[in-house]
This record gives sequence, C-alpha cells and structure tokens, in this order.
Amino acid sequence: MKKFRILGIIAIIAIIANFIVGLDEGWRGFKEGMEEGRNNALEMLEPGRHIIPHNAVSVKLNVEPLPETTIDSLNNNRVDWPIPYKVSKIETYAKPSPWYVLFMGLSIPALFCFLVGFYFLIRLLISISRREVFTSTNVLRLRWFAYSSASIEILISITAWFEGSAAMNQISLPGYEIISYGGYSTDWVSIIIPILFAEIFAIGVKMKEEQDLTI
Repeated sequence: MKKFRILGIIAIIAIIANFIVGLDEGWRGFKEGMEEGRNNALEMLEPGRHIIPHNAVSVKLNVEPLPETTIDSLNNNRVDWPIPYKVSKIETYAKPSPWYVLFMGLSIPALFCFLVGFYFLIRLLISISRREVFTSTNVLRLRWFAYSSASIEILISITAWFEGSAAMNQISLPGYEIISYGGYSTDWVSIIIPILFAEIFAIGVKMKEEQDLTI
C-alpha cells in the first residue's frame, strides 16, 4: 500500500504539472493574441498596411505544391550549390464559423467538470490508500474523471475541426493545394484508456458486490 501511495502522489504531481503547462501555454497564446490585436489596431492608422481581419484566428494548414509550381532554392553553407525546398505547411488567419464560437463557449462548463473530476481523482487515491478500494463511490469518482477528461479532449478536437474546415473553405494559395488542417491533433489513446480503466474498475466493483451477496 505504501508503494501505491507513492505512485498516487507521482500521478497527482504529473497531472498538476501537465495542467499548469497547458494553462501557461494558453496564457501565452492569449497574451500574444492581445499584443497582436494591439499592434493591428496601431497599424490601422498607417496607409498601405495589411490588417488581420477582425475576430480572425490563427490556423495551420498542410499544403502541397501543384505539379506546375516552380520549386525555389536556398543556400546551404555546407555545399556550393543551391538546395531546392518546398512549402508543406503554412500559418495564416481565417474567420471561424459560428459553430466554432459555440463550442468555445462550451469549454467553460467542460473545464469546470474536469476540475471536479480532478478533485474526485485525488479523493479516489486517498480512499484507496485507506484500503477503501472497491466501492460504488470510487466508481463514480473514476468515471467522472475519465469522462470529464475525455469531454475536454473531444471538445478541443471539435473546435479544431470547425476551425480547420472554415480555414480550408476561405483560403487559397496560388501554386499550392491545401490538403488538410495542420493544427491540433487528437490523442485518442488519452481518451479511450481512462474510460476503459474506469469501466473495468466498475465491473470489478459489481463482481465484488455480487460475491458479497452470495456469501
């Protein structure tokens, strides 16, 4: 049981660290967006400057040069001749669809549910360290954490899909074909594994309850 407590503490620290890193990245992205918006507002007073559209979001797109596109070259300090290169990904701006805005609004209650699920995870680890393992309360706690984490991941995936679809419908790049959205990539393993373990744990608790009734 002492080994489990150590593993539980490590798991909590890892989850907190992952959450802090994600929060820090989100804050830096928000800060960069604010600074970019301020710079764009200043550029509006300068004639001839290209202004990023209002409410546009940054998107990354995978592109592929068309057969007739001329490939450029660059200098390499280790060789004496130009080296050809091609563009495979671009980052630009596009206006999101209304569905994107809607699902972004849903992220607030989803984040609250995840924080509740994280609290339940801590309570679960504490309960197990006290040898209170196979209980219906622990099933609820584990399921809440697993499904709230999955909802966050799925919500991010849906908003990213709407973002990419809107960008691909709006943007054209001469000489290149836009083949796919190149931004957020869903980690399906992180969605399926916690849910799988939660349901296995629930089956184990149900089997224990049935066994207790037959004794």
